[in-house]
Amino acid sequence: MLLNGKSPHGGDIYHNRGVLDFSANINPMGMPDPVKAALIRAAERSDVYPDPYCTALREALSEAESVPSDCILCGNGAAELIYLCAYALRDLDARPALIVEPAFSEYETALRAAGIPVERYMLREEDGFRLTEAILRVDFARYSAVFLCSPDNPTGIAADPVLIRGLADTGARMFFDFCFLDLTEDPDRYGIPGLIRECPNVTVLRAFTKSYAMAGVRLGYVLSSDGEFLAAMSEKSQCWNVSVPAQEAGLAALGCRAWLRESVRRISAERERMAGALRSLGLTVLPGEANYLLCRASRDLLPLLRDRGILMRDCSDYPGLGAGWFRCAVRTPEENDTLLRALEEVLT
Repeated sequence: MLLNGKSPHGGDIYHNRGVLDFSANINPMGMPDPVKAALIRAAERSDVYPDPYCTALREALSEAESVPSDCILCGNGAAELIYLCAYALRDLDARPALIVEPAFSEYETALRAAGIPVERYMLREEDGFRLTEAILRVDFARYSAVFLCSPDNPTGIAADPVLIRGLADTGARMFFDFCFLDLTEDPDRYGIPGLIRECPNVTVLRAFTKSYAMAGVRLGYVLSSDGEFLAAMSEKSQCWNVSVPAQEAGLAALGCRAWLRESVRRISAERERMAGALRSLGLTVLPGEANYLLCRASRDLLPLLRDRGILMRDCSDYPGLGAGWFRCAVRTPEENDTLLRALEEVLT
């Protein structure tokens, strides 16, 4: 938990009560009913310790991801696994880590907590914040690992599969955060089973948080065929880090793949409608592929929206962005219309 200071993330509805929250990019369809039912059932079994090996969940993930179960490590949300990765790196390799920016702030926070120096590879606005083949000319021998998110958070831009494979083929340790991939229309673009099987230098981060609206449950996992590295990560964790409710919810969620694909269809249609409407209001809007859009206004609109009961994610603190940038979640059509009306008011 945080003791002091401001949370660096969106979703702070506890200090902004009663707001319409566009700052957290969670599946707007909400938690699937089978997951809710599993959580309720799990409450009756929560008087016992959880399975420290996540046996049933890892077996189900093995089938869903088409990778062996011993290539899977589960954790208390994606954030915990980022920290476990950082602490494992510290013991294995003293070199700095490279973060492809702008990116999720927890990469840098975790690496610095582990005492690992951080360097940045900056995506350029003139390239539309897209990863280009210039990344392959980096001297990766200087780094213990490379952290890359795709689709990127906060830009929503997904890296070309050719570049992902090119990075994997360098042999450098790659930490690919694919947590938003299931919320795109092409979730299989990177051939994850093949990456894991053929590239032991690759660790893939996945989570139930966004896709199944399970942010409060806290459940994520990594995939890697590097058993030594997974063991090093595991050694940095306490053994009961994945609760009984989280394990049961994960099992239920894996049975909701059809529900997820239908929700992505709806989200994609709303995202395109929202992008067009936001551009018509004079905002710069990146062509994101997930359930959020990165936008820029010529002035700070966020306090004005907050006064109207709408919370956005200020992105001015992301390396590579700056004043005027904000992230807008894609919510339900009715909620999105409320936002568009409020934006029209403050802009006109």
